[in-house]
Amino acid sequence: MAFTPGSRRGAMADINMTPLIDVMLVLLIIFMIAAPMMTTGVDVKLPESRTGRNLESQALTVTVTFDGRLQFEKAFMPLPVLANQLKQAAQSGGKRPVLVRADHNVPYGRVIQVVDAIRDAGFTQVGFVTAAAPNLPVQPTTLAANTGAMQP
Repeated sequence: MAFTPGSRRGAMADINMTPLIDVMLVLLIIFMIAAPMMTTGVDVKLPESRTGRNLESQALTVTVTFDGRLQFEKAFMPLPVLANQLKQAAQSGGKRPVLVRADHNVPYGRVIQVVDAIRDAGFTQVGFVTAAAPNLPVQPTTLAANTGAMQP
């Protein structure tokens, strides 16, 4: 409540909204800037593919990082713990697909270990996440180049 000099009515009951609006706009800007920084993920360089579908919204995701670590539901874990987590998810989750995000430098054997753990847990739909490849024309090749036979 404020008093105005020379007022006959006494106290003024109006609230000044300008400082409140200024504070709210500053908080809005702070949250708009900070929200994208709060999303955490693992940096994985995916292999490229020209064919593929987007299933990430309905699927479970297992990530294999470049150094072979495994991530499931935003937590890193060893392979036996991952297998137990997948079994629990299979019992409660139904027939959801599982996507494997593996760095392109990860050994093939490590990816197969993860796929085996997924299938042992009871999931039948296993997919691989890839990055979209640029649309490059396919180069025609000869049969001799493909089979290694010599041309006359």
